[in-house]
Formats: sequence, C-alpha cells, structure tokens
Amino acid sequence: MTTKQANLCGCKLAPINLSDAKELHSLVEHRRVFNLNQYELNIFETYHPCSGVVLSYDGLVITSMMRGRKVMYLSERSGFDFLPGETVILPEGISMKVDFPEADQKHPVQCATIALDWQVVNQTLHFLNEYYPRHDALGEWKLNFSQYHFYNNRELANVMNRLISISMEDDPAKDALADLTLKSLLIRVIQTQNMAPVENSLPVSNRFAEVLEYIREHLTEKIGIDVLCQKACMSKSGFFRLFKEDFGLSPMEYIIRERINLAKRLLTNPASTVTEVCYQAGFNNLHYFSRLFKMLEGTTPTSYRQSVG
Repeated sequence: MTTKQANLCGCKLAPINLSDAKELHSLVEHRRVFNLNQYELNIFETYHPCSGVVLSYDGLVITSMMRGRKVMYLSERSGFDFLPGETVILPEGISMKVDFPEADQKHPVQCATIALDWQVVNQTLHFLNEYYPRHDALGEWKLNFSQYHFYNNRELANVMNRLISISMEDDPAKDALADLTLKSLLIRVIQTQNMAPVENSLPVSNRFAEVLEYIREHLTEKIGIDVLCQKACMSKSGFFRLFKEDFGLSPMEYIIRERINLAKRLLTNPASTVTEVCYQAGFNNLHYFSRLFKMLEGTTPTSYRQSVG
C-alpha cells in the first residue's frame, strides 16, 4: 500500500505545532511529555532519517501517527508502514524497533503515544463490564492484541484529538476531563478493532455476519431496517443497540460508510463521472452524496479522484 493510499483509508489526527528548533534536544524521537493522573502522553518528533530505534514501555501503549511515515517492527514480526490515519496498540513487554526512512527537517515525523498503567486499564474495563455489559458474541469489553494495527475511524480520531487537547491544556480540571475521556478512548479502540475484520468478513458464528453479508450484496439498493432486523432475529430496538455496541456505528451509519468506500473505488475509474458514481454507489442525491463524502473523507469526490488519479 502506498503512502497516498493509506492516508486516504483512515481518519488522521490533527497534527499539533512542532517544537521550536531551539527546544530540540534530539533530531530523533524528540519527546514532549504530559503527565496526568491516569496516563502519560508523549509527543515524538523525528527530523533525521535513521533506523533501528528501539522503544519500550510499561503498561498499555496506544500510539497514533500525525505526520510522516515510520516502519515499525514488533518483536519478531515483519515490519509494516505506520502512517497518519492509523493506530497501534501494544501490550506490556513488547518492544518496538522503528525506522525513519524519509524524515528530515522539511518532512518531520510526528506521533502521539499514550501510555497507561495496566491497573488503570483493568479498572476501566471492569467498570465498563459491570455497568455497561455487552450482550453480543464477544461477551465482554476487552482489548484484542491480534488486531494491534488498524485504521482510525472518525470516532476514534475525534476522541484521540480530544484527549491530546485536554492533556496539553492548563485547565485545573483537566485530570477529571481526561479520566472521563479515557473511558471513551478505550471504548472506541475496542469498537474500531471489532470493525477491522469486517473489511473482509466476520466469522459465521457472529450474530451480525448474515446482516453484513446482506448489506454488501444489496449496497446499491434501498436497504430496509426491518429486513436487517429479520436477518439478525432481533427486535428493532435490540438490533440498533447491539449493532452500535459492537461497531460504534448505527446500522445506517455503517451502510453509508460502505457506500462511501464503494464510491472511492468507483472514483478511480476516470471513465465514470462523479454523478454516475453517486448513483452507482447507492445514493440518489448528488448534493447529499458530496456532503457526506466531504464529511467522512475530508475532501470532495472530485478532489479525491484527482489525488488518486
């Protein structure tokens, strides 16, 4: 996957101002630290190409790219590109080796890393499971370290941006605000992990597998919620609640995301007009399609076509 393609797949975090040159104590992984009650936020910046930089943390690590590209190696696994619009989570005791093949003064690499003590993570998951228990096949709120590298969605990017902003504030109440937002972050991470396998298919044992297959097969047609409820063998209220609990999206939001993803694929064909793509992707109003595309992708369909053309 090229850098351009990857940047268009996920929702990127908002880059923050780079450090003043006078403040840099290193051109490789210069670190700004913000300590709060429940976690530590690190902003890393690299301005020089290098390889084999080793990093390790205690506790849970949630790291998201903001600028540039890294190549990451986790333990003995093969390396992978880490780009804006993507997040990686790491359990305790896993070290990272990082290459910065393209970093320089004009193209710095910047990422945000949140480190949490496992006691905080377990307390938060216990709170969610006690007061907001899941009623799906997964059974409980828990992190999935087999899905350690995934694309951000808008909800995850928003809560990450919010937590970073709170961490850098001088507000006396920022610890309280951060503690509340941290619960949202863990919920969004788990929901985003749940969405990752959906790009291909869910196990047939998953209660929504037949629903998602039906959506994919009828994406360009009108899809009724009553039909989806029948496929899931659920009442409408139960279907909406459990679907959003699993994936962090309502059924209609999921359908819209899938239609926008289809539109992105169709836009790579220069023979199709934007209007044709709109209707081929299941939308029946060009203005509505363009507005949704801009909201979800941060660019217009025409600009997206130019960027991948």
